[in-house]
Amino acid sequence: MAIYNLDAILNTYGDEYLILDFNHLFISSSIREEVWLLRRKPDMALVEEIMREAKEFGIYDMNEDKDFDTYSGGQKAILGCLLTLAVIRSQEIHGLKLLLNNVLDSLSDDNRSKLLTKFEEIQSTRHIRLFSSEKSHIQEIILKDGN
Repeated sequence: MAIYNLDAILNTYGDEYLILDFNHLFISSSIREEVWLLRRKPDMALVEEIMREAKEFGIYDMNEDKDFDTYSGGQKAILGCLLTLAVIRSQEIHGLKLLLNNVLDSLSDDNRSKLLTKFEEIQSTRHIRLFSSEKSHIQEIILKDGN
């Protein structure tokens, strides 16, 4: 994976996109803590939703306090995306432009397809637009429904 300057990405795209960066997916050490920081309160229902969806990706050994460092890079990317999707749904966020920076590259074809299907599910109802960065270029990911 290419080495890049995160500050430059944030300065260039941070005002326009919510950026999910492969090398900086979480600020805490577990999904329970991450949810607590995002929701500013405990939310076990949201944690359980993420853990349930993680099983669809073959992440069966997940628990709310398992340290993120014990997951593979692909598993962390999936968990970061599932967390983002869960928060978008629970907070009823609309009109978001989400930039996945080096996130999809870390996934198998099967998991990438499953994850994009999950994004597709909220795309039309929440007017979420999905983008990826590749070689310093931002490209919109057009999902099946064409939005």
